[in-house]
Amino acid sequence: MKATSTTTRLLAGTIGVLSLFAAACGDDKSSSPDSTTAPAFSTAATTAAPDATTAETMATDTTAAAMFEGDLVGLFGVAPGECTDGVAAGSYFRMVQPGGTKEAGPFIPNADSACADTTYSLLVAGADGGLMTGESQGAPDPAFDATGDGLADRIVAPVTFFGVAFAAATDPTEAMPAISATAGTLTGDLSAFTAYYGTGVFNQGAPKPDGSGPALSGTIDPTSGTYMIEWTSLIVGGSFDGFTGVWHLEGQFAPTS
Repeated sequence: MKATSTTTRLLAGTIGVLSLFAAACGDDKSSSPDSTTAPAFSTAATTAAPDATTAETMATDTTAAAMFEGDLVGLFGVAPGECTDGVAAGSYFRMVQPGGTKEAGPFIPNADSACADTTYSLLVAGADGGLMTGESQGAPDPAFDATGDGLADRIVAPVTFFGVAFAAATDPTEAMPAISATAGTLTGDLSAFTAYYGTGVFNQGAPKPDGSGPALSGTIDPTSGTYMIEWTSLIVGGSFDGFTGVWHLEGQFAPTS
């Protein structure tokens, strides 16, 4: 009987120890994060930080948007003027009679115009491809041939106007041509812009070298560099004294590398 009682107590104690051990193991397992909790934490961390592709795209967009902003030094390429169904596009020149406006005219017709609307004289790029900022594009010496045709051909090719070709250059004795962009709007100084016609030299700057007259206006696509600039300038002297030149250039801007 004593042996039986002793054996019973030993078995009970062993069972108790095993029960405590099992309970301890169970507590350790329940205190560890389960497979559902761990991925939830990982997902939250991933969502909080932008991925590499998103960050790269944002950086690229910011760089592109600011590409053509501030001082624009380089070449304003001249897209050729063209006339379809009497409507002019691209780059051109017009002349307004005294008292008129660039919006309503009245305009002087050019008998040598390639347009059905002969008040447009179409322009094409010259030897340099267009208008440069940051440097001058002076006229050659001599600036005229024996018949009075202008010979300057760096900005635009000479254009026949009533039987005589006019040419354009930027006078190196005046302010360097400068154009700047602010959120797609162009402003600047083209006071050196000069026309050569029939042995006469006529400033067609915007503004004039003394600061008078309207400035140029224009637009540019900040990402592509596609631009448009336009200005008017009073003609002083010569057979068109008191008339106003209207200059309209379109094309692509290419910065100096």
